[in-house]
Amino acid sequence: MTDSINPSNAGFDAVIDKKKSIIYGVVLGVISFVLGLGIMNIVPRLDSFWSVMALEFVVNTGVFAIISAVFAFALRKANGGYWSFSIALKTIFLMLAISTIISTIGTQIYVNFVNTELQEKVLTHTINLTIEYMEKNNIPDNVIDSRVAELEKQVEAIGKITLGQIFKGLAITLLFQFVFALLLSALSKKEKPVFAQPVK
Repeated sequence: MTDSINPSNAGFDAVIDKKKSIIYGVVLGVISFVLGLGIMNIVPRLDSFWSVMALEFVVNTGVFAIISAVFAFALRKANGGYWSFSIALKTIFLMLAISTIISTIGTQIYVNFVNTELQEKVLTHTINLTIEYMEKNNIPDNVIDSRVAELEKQVEAIGKITLGQIFKGLAITLLFQFVFALLLSALSKKEKPVFAQPVK
């Protein structure tokens, strides 16, 4: 009788390649850092509220998600083309965690020591566009004032961010990255068929 597939053991021999996950994480982190700087340098040149929102969504969410997915499938291919959900989750989350840490540290160093005026410039321009957009749409003054006050607090906080706040923000981001890793793991999971012994 021909061999039959035993799917219950599929992916059993798969292992986590931490080295490749770290390498891809570093590359993804650098890409994320560069994309973030690109956004901050482009935003002050935009002249509408929705163009700013669209840019941030497309780059921070769309482009990052696509690149992460490509890297996830590349990691699966490096693993022989197969991996279980568990292996996928551990591998992908390690990659995303490394990328998040690198992009966060890189961004903080850049805006606090290299170009200290950039962040304030971006927030100030965002405030102006927000006010303009809300006024055009007849948003009540109290709502406008509340939103502007929130943005102004961010401007005042520039240069005063503590390590505790950075780690708190990093922890929240990692939580979202874990959820994203769950999604990518479900999409990229591909169990390796294991053939049972032929029945005599």
